[in-house]
Amino acid sequence: MRPSSAESSLSLQRLPGSFRDPSGFVFSHEGRIFRAIDEDCRQVIKGLMNEGLFSKLVEEQVVVRTEFVEDDPLRRTLAAECSGFDHFLEHEILSTITYPYEWSVSMLADAGIHTIDLQLRLLASGCSLKDATAYNVQFVHGRPRFIDLSSIERPRRLDVWFALGQFAQMFTFPLLLTRYHGWDLRSYFLANLGGREAEQVARGLGWAQRLRPRYLLDVTLPVWLNRWAERGGHARRELLDKRKDNPSAQVVNLRRLRSKLRKLASSYKPRGVWSQYTDICNYDDTAEHAKRALVEEFLASTKPARVLDLGCNTGDYSRLATACGAHVLAVDSDHDAVELLYRRLRENPAPITTMIVDLCNPAPSIGFMNRERPSFLDRVDADCVLALALIHHLLVSGNLSLEGIRDMMYELTSRDLVLEFVPTDDNMFERLMRFRARLFDDLTLDSCREVFLKRFQLLKEQRIPDSKRTLLFLRRVPDRQ
Repeated sequence: MRPSSAESSLSLQRLPGSFRDPSGFVFSHEGRIFRAIDEDCRQVIKGLMNEGLFSKLVEEQVVVRTEFVEDDPLRRTLAAECSGFDHFLEHEILSTITYPYEWSVSMLADAGIHTIDLQLRLLASGCSLKDATAYNVQFVHGRPRFIDLSSIERPRRLDVWFALGQFAQMFTFPLLLTRYHGWDLRSYFLANLGGREAEQVARGLGWAQRLRPRYLLDVTLPVWLNRWAERGGHARRELLDKRKDNPSAQVVNLRRLRSKLRKLASSYKPRGVWSQYTDICNYDDTAEHAKRALVEEFLASTKPARVLDLGCNTGDYSRLATACGAHVLAVDSDHDAVELLYRRLRENPAPITTMIVDLCNPAPSIGFMNRERPSFLDRVDADCVLALALIHHLLVSGNLSLEGIRDMMYELTSRDLVLEFVPTDDNMFERLMRFRARLFDDLTLDSCREVFLKRFQLLKEQRIPDSKRTLLFLRRVPDRQ
């Protein structure tokens, strides 16, 4: 399996280093992102450009905006950095990179459907994707976009898709396991970056399950065919390798898979407790409107370009931040809250990137040399952090100290922090403390303020009307050298 997806994700974050594959590699040069490509890749992309398909894919935001490097001095400079390559593409830079283990069910399904739709359009031009990893897709304004252009090729045959097995590992299998067996995408992908093979999935099913329609074509049949090919020897492999240029069989299967992924995602019913938070919290309309007005006033006056909404729930304040001109990274540990937010984004796009992240255990740096997939903390770049109705969850459920929460917030923002203090006699705090020892009797607004003012400056403090809660508007104080 080629590491091109890692290249794309690394490059779009402007991280140092590069990863090679047979087609080339991606690297950063003076704050711009380039992909070195070989002659075969250049001819394929040039061909798509000449027939007009490539410009349509870019214009429709199917693929990342890309141009050939035509400037001769720049090409010579890049060639000096990339021995053996003479051709280069320049990619647009995406604001935030996310990975499948941080996605919701519908996000993964939409990324898979996007991959299928691109494959269908490429087939009409005699091309194909030579890999089908979920890491080749990113989300921009709530919509999937394909980023690894070097995976486009002119294959030796069009009736089969050589990346179909990888597609199943990255999309079909995790969606099946999530829908019918209660898996979560984080456990599926963090333990196996490339997904699980059909044999592994089949071993987890009983014989009766393997013969059910939902598994028969995509799990059981591939296992049987793999065993048949292994026993068949040279003659059968020759039969599989014969050139065929009619893609009709592949098209039928791709359309079947597209429908299956859509049904798997649409049949998922969010039931998470915190996805209904706005229905169970103790805000009345007056308090909620006042809180929104205070946050909106602050965002409008400070005009952050990038907002990190921690504990975003279903995204009301993320939307508020976008209305003030910010691009928002909306983060929550509850899958179903993020799922609902993403579904709304799909209907009403906005500059919001959604992620499922446990702040007490965020995604680490993993993969080759621990650089292939950077950690969540390495990918965050925020002018302002919204921590609304959050710190009591981190204190009680996360078992973090107030000092630890403060230091985490300090690292996550480059400038401002909007913090909502929830007192211990608030009904949501009391709900969290059920069946727990009372460990927070000394937590007061004064003690919270004292802790945070060791690393932040207090710009404004406002009690939320008709509520026991208080908003603290803070500015980061640079550490003394």
